[in-house]
Amino acid sequence: MSAVANHIAYSTRPHPIGHWQGINGPVSVVVSPESPHPLSHHTLHTHTQMAVPVPVAEQPGQPVQAAAVAAAAVAEGIRNIGARVAEVKWYAEAMRAALDAAAVLVDEDVSAAEILDADLWDALSHACRQAPIPEATAHAAAKLFARVSSGAPLLPGAIRAAGDFISTVFELCDQAPAAFATGLLSDAIRDLSVAFSLHGNVDVNFLVCAPHLHVRAGDSCDLTWLVWSNQTAWVTRFATEAGGRLSVVAWEAMDAAGLARSHCLVQSPERREHMRKLEMSLLVAIKYVDKAIVALDIVRDAVALKGQILHQVIGNGNAHVPPWP
Repeated sequence: MSAVANHIAYSTRPHPIGHWQGINGPVSVVVSPESPHPLSHHTLHTHTQMAVPVPVAEQPGQPVQAAAVAAAAVAEGIRNIGARVAEVKWYAEAMRAALDAAAVLVDEDVSAAEILDADLWDALSHACRQAPIPEATAHAAAKLFARVSSGAPLLPGAIRAAGDFISTVFELCDQAPAAFATGLLSDAIRDLSVAFSLHGNVDVNFLVCAPHLHVRAGDSCDLTWLVWSNQTAWVTRFATEAGGRLSVVAWEAMDAAGLARSHCLVQSPERREHMRKLEMSLLVAIKYVDKAIVALDIVRDAVALKGQILHQVIGNGNAHVPPWP
């Protein structure tokens, strides 16, 4: 068992993955199980408990201790990335539910107008074929037909409710000093950015501790390094992809929010086309939320595999690392 491995035994909620004999007695390495629900920012820090080693700056000339500190930072970083990615996915799933509900409400209004339009036309045509219609009745029927055919929302309450759902996903606040976005989408993009930054720190710290864990960083013939670097590439690729897809959602949600607010200002005959544009913006946003969720799942799995790699190299130990001086 290496001195580095012995030094960074840590725990959150118990979930043992292995026990090894350290130089000072048994050592357990445990990892927190993945939470199905997002962690608050407070929980993210208070639920992470680990043995705090002596800072590197206070240990000049002791590379093993420095490597242990770096390895502990890698483990903590992986846990925090996992928590952040879980938050982002929760936000994405909540966005999808809200956008889907909004799309259903808009579709109900559009469909109601089309059905009523067709039914009214059939009724008037049938009445005209049966007998002459009094002038007053014909005039009233013409006004009713014009109203139905104008494309004006027949279910204005549904459109208002759809707008409320959209605002939970994306809302542009124009308060001084500058406009800024709020809502689930803004939270998701922020947490994804934090996770991406943490991932960069994880790789830097892994390079510090790798030699003491018998991992030849940069050597493609080293299987451990090869798997680690491949997962790093996957995290980078699909975190970037998830961010890009969420950006598309932002544009579509912004368009949908504007269309929902302005529907009552649009005059006939453009109203029906206006509502169709609103519905299409929502459907495109839903499509890209789904794509973002797929990318987030890949990021989650790649980060989890990096955690397994770290635990494996710690558990295997390194006979070449000397004991603590």
